Amino acid sequence: MKRPAKYLIFLMIFILLFAVTSCKKNAKAATLNIPYSCELTIKSDDEGSDTYKASLSRKENSWLVTYTSPESISGMTITYSDDNYKIKLNELEFDAKRDELPDSAISTMIISALDKSTLSTNVEYKTNKGLTIANGTIGDKDYELTFKDDIPQSLKISGYTVTFSNFKS
Repeated sequence: MKRPAKYLIFLMIFILLFAVTSCKKNAKAATLNIPYSCELTIKSDDEGSDTYKASLSRKENSWLVTYTSPESISGMTITYSDDNYKIKLNELEFDAKRDELPDSAISTMIISALDKSTLSTNVEYKTNKGLTIANGTIGDKDYELTFKDDIPQSLKISGYTVTFSNFKS
């Protein structure tokens, strides 16, 4: 009887050690020092869709997104400041309140995910291979924002993948 008891104790210790080492603590939230700027590459998961490129800059109370590609929207700027949006392309200009624009607009989703992931408590964080992964929601859309050393790397949201590059703070 002593031998099966030893095996049972050994098995219980092994299971306990496995359970303790497999549980990962929640990672801490990423922090982004404001002001910052970066380049964006935005790809839709839809086959054959355009790839969009833009620059993004964040100041204390404002955002500026300037699209550089594709040619059809090159030069379009979206400014968000004091709960107002201004969208400008050539001579066309449009002003709107934040709540008048759809949450599904890609620029709005990028801005919201960055702000929410670094300023909100309703985001789940985990670590994986040196990366911090923030999971949250924007409206009814789930997103996953990946950081390395508090620098955004990629965002997956609503059928889009956004890659961040040339990050400067």
